[in-house]
Amino acid sequence: MPLRHIDIDTPQPNGHLGEPTRSANIKHNANITETEARLVALEDGATGAGEQLETEIAARKAADAALGARIDAEHSLITQEAADRSVAVQAEAAARGNADTALSARILNKNRIINGNFDIYQRGNPGTITNTAAYTADRWICSSAGVGATSNWGLGATTPGEIPDSRMFLGFNVVAGVSSAWVGQWIESVHSFAGGKATVSFWMRSGVAGKKVGLLIQQHFGSGGSSMVQVVAPEVIVLTTTFTKYSVTFDVPSIVGKTVGSGGNALLLTFFYADDRPSLFGGQLVGQTGLFELAQVQMEKGDKATDFEWRPVGHELQLCQRYYCKSYALPTKAGTPNSDSGRIATGLQISGTNSPSFSAYALRFPVGMRTSPAVTVYGAVSGNPNKVTMSDNADSSGVPTVRGLSEGGCEINWVNNAGTFGGWFHFTADAEI
Repeated sequence: MPLRHIDIDTPQPNGHLGEPTRSANIKHNANITETEARLVALEDGATGAGEQLETEIAARKAADAALGARIDAEHSLITQEAADRSVAVQAEAAARGNADTALSARILNKNRIINGNFDIYQRGNPGTITNTAAYTADRWICSSAGVGATSNWGLGATTPGEIPDSRMFLGFNVVAGVSSAWVGQWIESVHSFAGGKATVSFWMRSGVAGKKVGLLIQQHFGSGGSSMVQVVAPEVIVLTTTFTKYSVTFDVPSIVGKTVGSGGNALLLTFFYADDRPSLFGGQLVGQTGLFELAQVQMEKGDKATDFEWRPVGHELQLCQRYYCKSYALPTKAGTPNSDSGRIATGLQISGTNSPSFSAYALRFPVGMRTSPAVTVYGAVSGNPNKVTMSDNADSSGVPTVRGLSEGGCEINWVNNAGTFGGWFHFTADAEI
C-alpha cells in the first residue's frame, strides 16, 4: 500500500496547525510498517522494486551482450574482409609475377649477350693472354694487362645438372704481375638499354673462396662520337668455390644529346677480376690473382633477373658468325696445318700448267656479317696465313688477293706456282666490334 501523508500545516478548530497527535502517530506507525515491508521485499527479491531493478539489470546485461556479439561479429567480418583482400592482393601479385615470368620466358632474344652459355668457340680452346685483350670463346674478350705476365684461359665442362641448361664455362687464371684483368663482351649499338635499367645475371665460382669480382658497363659512341660513359656497379661480389647465381642491375645512362659516331658504337659489359687502380671498385681488386670461372651470362631489360634464355646451338652459331666465321671445323683453330675438314678446293685455272696460272674463287660467308670483314686466307696444308696450297702441296709463292669484299662474301685471287694448278685453302672473316 502507499505511504500515508501526515498533515502538519492545516489550521484546526482549536487553533493548532496540522492534524491531531493521535491521528499523526497512527499514520506514522503505518508508514513505518509499510517501509519495513518494502525493505524486506527488496532484500528477498520477491516482488516490487527489487524485481524491477533486477529485471532492468538483466535486460541491460542482455542488451550489452547482444551489442557485444554484434560488434564482435562485425569485427570478425571486417577482419575476414581484410584478410580476404590481403589474400586477393597477394594472389593478384603472384599471378602478375607468374605472368611476367611466363611472358619473359616466351620473349625471344631478351638476352642481349651472344654465346652466354659458352657453347661456341671457333677460335679454339684453350689459350694464353699476355699484356693484351683477345677474343677467346666466341664474342668474349679476355684482357690481361701487365708486361711479361701471361694469364691463361680455357673452356671447361660444367657438372651435369649443376647449372640448368649449361654445358660449358669460361675459366680465366689471373697471374701475379697483372695490373688489370677482365672478361667482357661488346653489345652492338650504344642504343642498347639506354635510358633504362638492365640486369645482368650469371653464375660464378673461384678457385679459392673469398675472391671478388666487380662489374661495369661502358657506352662507346664510335668514331667521331661523344666521349665514353662508364657506370660501375656499386658493390663487388664475393665468390665461393661453388657455382652460384648472381645478378646486378645497372641504370644505363640516356644518350639524349649525345653524338653517335659513324661506326663501332656499342655497349661494353665487363667482369673485372683484378685492377690496380684504388679508385675502381674501392681498391678491392688491387693485386688479386687466381682462377675465376664464369657461366651462363644474360643481360636483359628491366630490374629483375629472369631464367636464362636458352637458344638452339645452331641459332647461337649463326649469331656468332655475324661477327666471326671460318671454313675450318668448329673446334679447329685457324692456322692448324693439314686441316682437310672444311677446306676450300678449286681446280680452276686460267692458263696452262707449265707457266704461272691465275685462279679465282667466289667465297660466300655463311651469314650476312656485321660489316665488311677482315679476311685472312690460310694454306690448307701448311696452315700459313696469306697462302694458298698448290697442287703439289706447297704454298703459293705470292700472296692471295681479296677482292669485291662485302658483308656477304668476296673473291679470292691467286697466281699458281709454275707447274701447278688449282688451290686449297681455309679462311677466316672477322667483323668484331
